[in-house]
Amino acid sequence: MQTQNNVILRPVTETDAEQLRALYRFSLQKNAEGFVQNPDFHGDIHARASDYQNNNGTMLGLFADDDRTLFGFGGLKQKENNRVELCNLHVHPHQHGKGYGKHIALTLIDDARELGYDTLELHVTATQSAAIGLYRKLGFSETGRQVYSVEGGNYDTIFMELSLT
Repeated sequence: MQTQNNVILRPVTETDAEQLRALYRFSLQKNAEGFVQNPDFHGDIHARASDYQNNNGTMLGLFADDDRTLFGFGGLKQKENNRVELCNLHVHPHQHGKGYGKHIALTLIDDARELGYDTLELHVTATQSAAIGLYRKLGFSETGRQVYSVEGGNYDTIFMELSLT
């Protein structure tokens, strides 16, 4: 568990499940151009968090200093060939611009190195310019792009990666 600037960053647990689901739904709704709006499209977010944590990855939650109020999260999902995906990075829209996304991302980068991965990959929709700017500042480079037509929407998706070695 890390405490910094009156926030706590720690792995999510079963007791955080409902807050995790609620924040995920809210985050999706606030960015209709960036995400498929069905929160279960990729499966239950808490079930995915458990899967990441059980398979050489993690799902970290960012909590207010009371350790009860979740307002951000992000995960690492194991991939093939010693690669890991930085995924599900969400910060409550009212907390944007305060450096919390960067704090989560930097911690996940460190965690990926500690877990022994060689490459950290991610994908982000082109409408998320702040996230793309953050990833570029952190050293990620674009490796591809594809438009996905899913559930009535078209999502221009940018793929990025960062070498961890």
